[in-house]
Amino acid sequence: MMKKSLAVVAAVMTFSALPASASTVVITPADASWRVIPNGPTDGTATITNAAPRSGNGSLELTGDRTRFALGTIFPNAASAHIAELSNVSALTFDWRIAGDAVPLLNPDYTPALRLSIFDTTSGSRKDLVWEGAYNGTYGNTLRDTWYSTTPSSLFYLNGTSVNDGRTIAAWVSAFGANSFVGGISVGQGSSAGVGYHAFVDNVTLTTTSGSTTYNFETAAAAVPEPATWSMMIAGFGMMGASMRYRRRSAKVTFA
Repeated sequence: MMKKSLAVVAAVMTFSALPASASTVVITPADASWRVIPNGPTDGTATITNAAPRSGNGSLELTGDRTRFALGTIFPNAASAHIAELSNVSALTFDWRIAGDAVPLLNPDYTPALRLSIFDTTSGSRKDLVWEGAYNGTYGNTLRDTWYSTTPSSLFYLNGTSVNDGRTIAAWVSAFGANSFVGGISVGQGSSAGVGYHAFVDNVTLTTTSGSTTYNFETAAAAVPEPATWSMMIAGFGMMGASMRYRRRSAKVTFA
């Protein structure tokens, strides 16, 4: 009885120590939730392709001078839909890769940019927190055709202020008014990247107090087995279990 009670306590402690939920949302070209923002910076292109798969069969391919591929809106106002309450946000990360044939005008190691578009209730205006490799030590440390991942410790700057005033997303939260919210998340190349720019993005992840959501860009969603296939798989597992139980019974030895 004591052992059973200890087992129950251990199970409860293990369960309570589990991290918050993490989910992955597959974004395909047919999904309209992420899109190039109308009336936004659209001198280049942002298209989900299979040219450089990251976590599956695709990624977001960026070409040309400037584009914003976004969830929500990059121009949030007080009436915009809330992707998340800013006070609950702790990190925004993504994977990025510079193509071997990229010819950026700004720097050979010019990276895609990651942005969090916020409606600030104190100023009553939209503000962007921006991640760029130039302010995170990537210049001179980047290989072409290689995937890299940012982390919760990566630095963002507030658009319109000194780019050197970099802070983590978690550190920025207290700089905004109460009830400020995230209205948009976007990736893309900035202005002056040049027509020869070429890069890839995948696995944009927003982390909040309730868990994380990863947006995985794929050319097609993974196939779901047909009902008949599921039935065959379940029957197969049942037969395997029965076979294992039979072998265990057959292996018993009886002494006189």
